[in-house]
Order: sequence, then C-alpha cells, then structure tokens
Amino acid sequence: MNLYLDYLQFYCILLIMFKEIYNNLKKNDINLENKKIIIGFSGGSDSMLLILFLLYCRKNYNLTLKAVHMNHNERNTASDEENFVKKFCDKHKIELSLYSDKTLLSNTKKEKGFEMAGREARRMVFLKEQKIFNADYIFTGHNLNDAIETMFINIERGTGIRGISSNKLVNGSFVKPLINIEKRRILEYLNKKRVPFIFDETNMDERFTRNRIRHNILPVLERSLNGGLLRFDRFFENVNSVISLFDFIIANEIKTIKNKNTLIIDISKILYYNTKIRKNLLYYILSRELYVDSSMIDSIESMISSKKPNIIIKTKNMFIEKSYNEIKIYKLEFAKTSEEVLLLFDIFSKFNGYIIKLKKEVFEKEMLREKDLFVFPLAAGKIFKVRVLGNSDEFIPFGMNRKKKVSRFLMDNKVGFSERRRIPLLINEKNEILAVGSLRRTNLYKMNKQKGCICYYVRKS
Repeated sequence: MNLYLDYLQFYCILLIMFKEIYNNLKKNDINLENKKIIIGFSGGSDSMLLILFLLYCRKNYNLTLKAVHMNHNERNTASDEENFVKKFCDKHKIELSLYSDKTLLSNTKKEKGFEMAGREARRMVFLKEQKIFNADYIFTGHNLNDAIETMFINIERGTGIRGISSNKLVNGSFVKPLINIEKRRILEYLNKKRVPFIFDETNMDERFTRNRIRHNILPVLERSLNGGLLRFDRFFENVNSVISLFDFIIANEIKTIKNKNTLIIDISKILYYNTKIRKNLLYYILSRELYVDSSMIDSIESMISSKKPNIIIKTKNMFIEKSYNEIKIYKLEFAKTSEEVLLLFDIFSKFNGYIIKLKKEVFEKEMLREKDLFVFPLAAGKIFKVRVLGNSDEFIPFGMNRKKKVSRFLMDNKVGFSERRRIPLLINEKNEILAVGSLRRTNLYKMNKQKGCICYYVRKS
C-alpha cells in the first residue's frame, strides 16, 4: 500500500512538472502537436529530464524526436557518456546523431574560451541537423540556475542590459523549455524516480567562473532570498519586457539590414542624439545580432563622430566600416574578394556578392528601361570578363564625353570603401571598361538601329 502511495505521489509530481513545462511552451506560442524536435542530449540531469518530457509528449502529441550528442573528447569519461546516450536512445527508439568534436582541444578554445568555443561548435551542429531533419525546433536543457550564472558572468564582463537577460525561452528556432525551473527541482525529480544520468566532474572545477558562481554565490542567494532563486524569474521577465520595448522602438526608428555575412545600420538618425544615447542605441542594435563589448561600441562611436565619410577598422574576427550614413559590420572571410572572372554567354557567374550573366538577344527598346540590365551592340566585343577596380582605371560614363577615374565616379556615388573593392567592372578584349557594377555603363557602344545585342545582367545577390 505504501509503495502504491509513493508511486502515486511521484506520478502526480511528474505530471505537475511536465504540465508546467508544457504551459511555459504554450505561453510562448510553441505548439508541440505533430512537430519535429531536435534535442541536444548530453545525458546530464537537465537534458535527461527534457528528453523524458519529450517522450511523454511523443506519446500524447504525436511529435517526432531526434537526439544529437556531441562528444567534445575533453574528458576521460567522454566515450562512456556517448555509450550511455546511445543505449538510452536505442531503448526508447529515438533517432540519434553522434558527433565527435575536438574544438576544445584546439587553439579555438584558447581564443574564445572553454564555454564559448563549445557552445559555438554545438550550435553549428544543431543548425546542420535541423536542416537535415527539417526540424521545427531545437530544444536544449538550460535551467533557471544556468540563466542566473550566465547573468553574473556577463556582469563580470561589463555587460549591458541585454546581457542580464539570459533566460529567454525562445530564440528563433532554439527553445529552452526548462529555463524557468530550478536545478534543485530537476535533481529532486530524477533522484526520486531513480533515473540515471551523467555527472560532469568538470562542474566541480572552480577554475571556471561559472563553477565559482554556482558553488559560492547561488547557494547564498537560495538561502537568503524570500522565494529563493525563483525571484530571478520575475526579474528576468521584467528585463525582457524593457528590452522588447526598446527593440520595438529601434526597429521603427532606425533602419538595419542583416544578411548572412553583413550587418548594415543607417546612422543618419543616430547622429541627432548625444554621445551617451548614441552608445546605448548602438548597444541595443548590435547586441541582438552579435557579442558586443565596450571597446566595439567606443570604436563605432568614434567613427560616427568623425567627419570622414569613409573609415574602416579591423577587429579580431570582423571589419567595421563607416560608409557615409551607414555602418557595415562583416566577417573577415566576407572581405576576401575575387580578382577576375572570365564570362561565358548564357551562364550565370558569381563575383564578390554579385550575380552576372551575358546573353545575346534580339534588341528591343524596352530593354533600355530594364533594371540591372545594360545593352550593348555586338561590336562591343567578343570576349568579356569582370574584374575589381585598379588604381588607374578610367571610363567614359554614359551621358558624358570625357573620361573619369572609376574611383572618383564611385566616391561621387557614395559607394563605400569595401564595396569599391568588390564591385565588378565589365571589360572587353580591348581592356575597355563597359560597365561599373549596376551603377552606370560606358558612353561607348550605344544602341542605335542594331538588331542583335549583348545583354549584361548584373545585380547584388
């Protein structure tokens, strides 16, 4: 009878916790019915509770589940942990992808730090698996204690307000269903159920900042605060509300463009504010997209304050460029450029972020009004290539009758320094410049009554 009551009590605790997790997801518009979920499964206590919750949901909400485990090879027990994860997934018929990664044994660990290097390696794997599995969400087992620890780590680094808001449940396709649940409750549940899980001995090593916070600060807060660590849940909620408000205002006031490699900020409206407000605006804009420190904000502020229209600086892993009323931030690898490409008719070519195509057509007047298209008579050449700008390059811009340096033409059109190095110049076999990007064609080789023509399509990809 007592055994039955113990089981009943445990089953009630289980349902209450799972209901709490489910309701948190629902409150954040995460619907699990018929969804495909990837879970980062280390075998530790947090990911073990999360995978048990997802197994419960698989049965009740018809979701499809796939686990991803990354062996960082930095501990002697790493292979045992991998086997533990494999046996669990085999037993519960969960599809599993295993990865072996040596990032934490490489120079990347020294450059970025132990935690960030591992996190970035896992993130890349999760995104790769999401594409393969066509998953709706990527679930990770971060809990409330993790969020509080991260907040203190960021405070030590001199973070802004976004850095103390580390408990966001949803961030794109990444979801942290346990982020409002204390570690203590997770361990209580698993121990009552006698669920085995992996213990990571590096969590006891106080050489790491997170572990010093975990073992020396959080226990004091747990004992001292009325309500324990749950007090931080409401605090994070309030901070997130303020951040959401600022993000909404900035999105409506300041134009930003982000693609795979580049972030572009229109600074024309930022210039109206004083230095302190400008720095805060820059922090809010940039911290949504990348890790920001005070030195980066100071560098950009000095660029904005400068009267020079074009400035470019290089940091550890990116370029920051002021180009008239824009700030551009892009990765170092994006700065690499192709020097020259031979063009073939009827074949698309890629050149420094541009898509280009040459085609012979029957001439129609409407072509002259078409965007991103320049039309030349067949006499313009037989062999064509695109290349980057040279120091002495000149051409006769359409509508003019004398040569102009291409570099001066680009500056007059407010083309930024980095873009000047990337823009394609169309060249014929006589080494004549026929077109500069999609900005202007040459005044040479005008179309009159010719029937045939060469169409040059050029646009940014």
